[in-house]
Amino acid sequence: MKVQGTAWIAAPWLAVGLNGDKRMREAFLDKLRVAATCAVVLLHTVTGVMDSADMSLYPTEYKIFQMILDLVCWSVPMFVIISGYLFLNPARQIGVGKILKKYCRRIVLALFLFGVPYACMEQTALEGGFRWEMIGKAFVMVLKGQSWSHMWYLYLILILYLLTPALRYLLARIPRAVIWGAELVIFTGCSVLPWVSWVWGLELQPVLPDQVIYLFYYICGYLFVTGRQEGLLGKWGRTLRKKGIVASGIAMPGILLTGILLSAAGMVCSRLSGTYTVQMAYAYPFTALLALLLFGWGMTWPVQKEEQGTKAAGFRKQAAALSFAVYLVHPVFLNIAYKALHVTPLSFTVGISLPLFFLGTLVLSAASAWILRRTAILRDYVL
Repeated sequence: MKVQGTAWIAAPWLAVGLNGDKRMREAFLDKLRVAATCAVVLLHTVTGVMDSADMSLYPTEYKIFQMILDLVCWSVPMFVIISGYLFLNPARQIGVGKILKKYCRRIVLALFLFGVPYACMEQTALEGGFRWEMIGKAFVMVLKGQSWSHMWYLYLILILYLLTPALRYLLARIPRAVIWGAELVIFTGCSVLPWVSWVWGLELQPVLPDQVIYLFYYICGYLFVTGRQEGLLGKWGRTLRKKGIVASGIAMPGILLTGILLSAAGMVCSRLSGTYTVQMAYAYPFTALLALLLFGWGMTWPVQKEEQGTKAAGFRKQAAALSFAVYLVHPVFLNIAYKALHVTPLSFTVGISLPLFFLGTLVLSAASAWILRRTAILRDYVL
């Protein structure tokens, strides 16, 4: 579904192909990926209701749903940042051949193995029956990006993968100050100016296309990974710390967590009046701020020396490995409930039904993902 030209889409996996890289595995990435996966399922649980009901009849529920969306939309930017953190890391050797033969191939296979059946299901639902001709049409629909709406994110990540070699080449040769400046321009054009225009009813130009915000998040991953040792601001950061302007590493986790809580509280409070109706999806300035603060906070988590065989490490890795499959299958259960059975959280008391729908979808999706990954060919080449 579209909201002001920006899709409410999500993908809880962006760099699963790198999970098997034993040279470096940072636990905080797995934890953030799992948390974002849960947020994605909740996001679609809510947006699925909003798509299938006349929300003007449910003003209180609509206000609650808006608050929830504000609080979970950080998930998609988070995945793009994680992807940039991994794929744009100059310490990793990721050539064009590997990008095309491994990572792009996974995305293309996922698009057709899942997108074609979903497109067939959509046609069957619309026409009230199945015809064999639908399979051919479904292939065409996938080529045109017309399968289930959540699948379009795979086209985006495919584009980012294809751009990665060129980005790695350019980022290695462009001064860091120029990269920061470019990021500021993108963020201003894609996020700040549209938000100001919406709030104050202005027509500010130039405003960049919505989709460019994902390039901003992707490059943010590069800035995080390259700035990890000396601080995100590099030499500037060291100078600012010496002058006491930037907090030390000891205080930083608390500062970031405070920023996260204040950002979340501010977004919730903005919706309480019911008059603040801004809907910018992933280009929303405060969504971007929350995602960046959360990623930065994750980087400050203590490194845990977990042995390969510990239960905690094993569970974390398995949960992270299921993320992509959970993303691919979770709309199936929501569509069955909302479109086939015509049952939504609005059919009951939302305070009870929404958590149950969310948890039920998450559990069923995780179980399905686990079963799919038991098939070696899917696990090795798609999931």
